[in-house]
Amino acid sequence: MSEKRFPSWTVAGVLVGLFFLVALCLRVIPPYGKVFVGDWIKFTGNDTYYFMRVVDNLVHNFPHLNSFDPYLLYPEGAATGVGFLFNYMLASVAWVLGLGSPSQHLVDVVGVYFPAVLGALVVVPVYFIGRGLFGRWAGVIAAGLVGIYPGEFLGRSVLGFTDYHVAEVLFTCVAAAFLVYAVKSGRQTGDMAGGVGHFGWGGIAKPLLYSVFGGIFLGMYLLTWHGALLFVLIFFIFLVLQIIIDHLRNRSAIHLGFIGLVVFGIALMMYLPVRPEKMYVASLVIGIVVPVALAGLSYLMAKRRMKLMLYPVVVVVAGVVGFIALRLVAPELFGSMMSSLGIFRWPIGTTLYEMQPILYPGGQFSWLIVWLNFTTGFLLSIAGLGILIYQVIKGGEGEKTLLVVWSLVILLVMLAQRRFAYYYVVNVALLTGYVSWLVLELAGFRERAAVTVEVVEKSRKKHRRERKKQDTRGLMVLTAIAVFFLVFYPNIGPLPRVGQVSPGTKLAIDLAGQTPFAPSNGWCQALDWMRENTPEPFGNPNYYYERYSSPQPGERYVYPETAYGVAAWWDYGYWITRMGWRIPISNPGTGHRGEAFLFIAQDEAAASKAMDSAGAEYVVVDFSLAMPTGKFHALPKLGGGKTDEYYDVYYEQKAGRLEPLIVLFPEYYRSFVVRLFNFDGERVIPESATVVSYREMTAPDGVSYKLIESSKTFASCEEALANVQARKGENVRIVGTHPFTSPVPLEQLKGYSLVYNSRSTVAVGRNWDVAEVKVFKYAGSKSGE
Repeated sequence: MSEKRFPSWTVAGVLVGLFFLVALCLRVIPPYGKVFVGDWIKFTGNDTYYFMRVVDNLVHNFPHLNSFDPYLLYPEGAATGVGFLFNYMLASVAWVLGLGSPSQHLVDVVGVYFPAVLGALVVVPVYFIGRGLFGRWAGVIAAGLVGIYPGEFLGRSVLGFTDYHVAEVLFTCVAAAFLVYAVKSGRQTGDMAGGVGHFGWGGIAKPLLYSVFGGIFLGMYLLTWHGALLFVLIFFIFLVLQIIIDHLRNRSAIHLGFIGLVVFGIALMMYLPVRPEKMYVASLVIGIVVPVALAGLSYLMAKRRMKLMLYPVVVVVAGVVGFIALRLVAPELFGSMMSSLGIFRWPIGTTLYEMQPILYPGGQFSWLIVWLNFTTGFLLSIAGLGILIYQVIKGGEGEKTLLVVWSLVILLVMLAQRRFAYYYVVNVALLTGYVSWLVLELAGFRERAAVTVEVVEKSRKKHRRERKKQDTRGLMVLTAIAVFFLVFYPNIGPLPRVGQVSPGTKLAIDLAGQTPFAPSNGWCQALDWMRENTPEPFGNPNYYYERYSSPQPGERYVYPETAYGVAAWWDYGYWITRMGWRIPISNPGTGHRGEAFLFIAQDEAAASKAMDSAGAEYVVVDFSLAMPTGKFHALPKLGGGKTDEYYDVYYEQKAGRLEPLIVLFPEYYRSFVVRLFNFDGERVIPESATVVSYREMTAPDGVSYKLIESSKTFASCEEALANVQARKGENVRIVGTHPFTSPVPLEQLKGYSLVYNSRSTVAVGRNWDVAEVKVFKYAGSKSGE
């Protein structure tokens, strides 16, 4: 018996498959030309070079993973436990495709495509979560949205951004999807207190199976990210809250205790043999014991017909007692658990953009970053969350409680640190899909199963009489169009100016095509040169692929006499390891280790002392680090000073308007990084020097600024200095206005010689280009010897 149309599940499946392809193309096509550049395959993040370094070694020693790597950091080396499962997944794919001996090119190609595929796959679990919570078509809409939202998630899942963040999202989505279905099937099973004998395997099989798979993916998440207790906390809060809700509604909560036991138990069994860290093990044990105990307590109190409101009081009292007991009995463990909640605290004064509060980028309130991540979806999701909270209060359905808890916790984390928007994108997609489907339902759309020819014939007369339904078809079409332009279009279509976003910007497409964290051609050239032209730190280039012995606890790795460090800003450390096969003195994993003091050192002696202490024989600097409009601003902050000690923004009155002017002070020009990059370490005798006088002013909005009252250029620095000294007590300073033209004399850096200029250049003036990256050899002794 043929069907007149395709079943709804077939249409939904085709749409989800199409959304997967759209999400994949969005992540691959726009950045393709910036990833595959000549003979280079560029990865699009700093940390990606760490993961690819680990994978390089792993595929050559598969399945043995080094737990320590001397190439990561000089002079200590570093552990390689970060992203354990992610590294194995990526290496396994490359190893299998390479038939056990993959080429470096194959490893790189697999590496750049890996995050794009994982990011596109998130479409699938999002569909199933939406379907389980709100119905098939809400799930379809959510699946379509999650693949095209711009912002953190898209940026972390594009071609070449080979980092475990995309795996975190995928694993937590799948785990949450199974948990949703476990809770639904468990609730439908009813009172499980009778056990298997009472219900039979048929009654318990579904919640058990869903819980097992939920536990497996939670375990995979735990083996991927060191901060994975975030979702252990979310699932734990949900289970405790839902057990209380079910008790107050006089419903059995045994299935929730069972789900907690299986999910956290499976995750613990996966985690324990690999990384038996005390805090994680204790957290998972608590996750196993508490829901079981609370579900059992609910069962016993219900049996004895005790007052319902007594239960939450007992739970709260027990929680407080347990909290105090843990603090007294295991203070170190308690402290570790509290420290892990630091992701909810708002960082103050951080120079890392990804760790800034999403509503306060740069310390100023703005909705721009929220818009760039979710466009209209953020406000729609807040509306959806409000509706969902009302439904939970009214009906208490467990799977919806899960989404409420999940959304609220991730929202709080994202408000504290903008980077966690890559998690919240899933919640926004689900909640926006829900609101969108509610609107479509109001317009007349309905979920319906496939209809056979016979049924259609029998009901044709009835449908003809339903004139009202025919009249609503126009409304349905208009509503569908409106939903598309309100929900989907802002992410992919050209928009008018929004804040600092230029008109005509296609947010998702344009963002996917940006690769701000990929190494420039200049850096690739410099590190290619370094790998081929500087001494091998271990005497043998193949040592890069060897298996390494970890130092004993309390001991340091013993490097050969030929080893040395390379000084550079810590952002570039993993590039130096993976592309240059050399050892940096810092990297993104360590953060700042004193490089700020090195690069803003005001004399050669201070700089050389820092180089000797680090055991560095080369120093690599680039245009961005030396420029006040680039990364130089971070040096004074991390070096314990202020940027206005090195440069400031003054204002000039021109044609009745205030025009900003960056003025550079002598301390800027004397900085080690500026003397290296801007002047190649050579002696500088200025041809002139400028003195400006200024006045402290206050704008109508209360913001203070400095207004230049006069400016005078002298033939020599000595004359300018004499002018300043003669005007003591006045607001006068010697300044420069061009980074490559110093107003003060600079001595030659005798211990440093320029050994390489990148072929790629940067324009610094009309007909004036400079190399983008420069490498200097340090002639001093290593480690102060």
